[in-house]
Amino acid sequence: MTFVLIALLLLLLIAFGLLAITRSHRRTITGLDDLSGNTRAVDLAAFQNLIDPAETQFLRSSLSPVDFRAVQRERMLAAAEYVQCIQHNAGVLLQLGQLARLNPDPQIAIAAHAMVERAARVRLISMLALYKIYALSVFPALPFATEAIFDDYRRLTEAAVLFTRLQRPAFAGRVGAML
Repeated sequence: MTFVLIALLLLLLIAFGLLAITRSHRRTITGLDDLSGNTRAVDLAAFQNLIDPAETQFLRSSLSPVDFRAVQRERMLAAAEYVQCIQHNAGVLLQLGQLARLNPDPQIAIAAHAMVERAARVRLISMLALYKIYALSVFPALPFATEAIFDDYRRLTEAAVLFTRLQRPAFAGRVGAML
């Protein structure tokens, strides 16, 4: 019986994840000009602090178990918001890259292809990270590793800046700040 409930819960989580992915593709991105209104800035340092194992250990040792669970739940819900922004931005960059993959300039097409691959990977990793974060908000003692999402999102941001620099060099710095 427990196995059936766990399997059902996992299927529901996957369904919600797929719904979120398809919902994000409804935005229409037609070019670089659409980035400024459709991306959400992510403070990776603040996000990293929220899920830092050393910070979690410090809080665990400094707070009572009841207070720790309450604080950790709030930290994980805040971390989930950051991951949702990362997932959103990856969806926007995925659309932008898909539009430019057939660009006649081979450098732009190659940069677009790299951006699409990285954006797809970040979308997948962020969906998995959201599930882990929501599990941590319920079970604060679970371990959580986040190196993949930081590294992949940083690489995606670099790919987006390179892609933009090839088309509009003056706009590339702003793109990095928007993500």
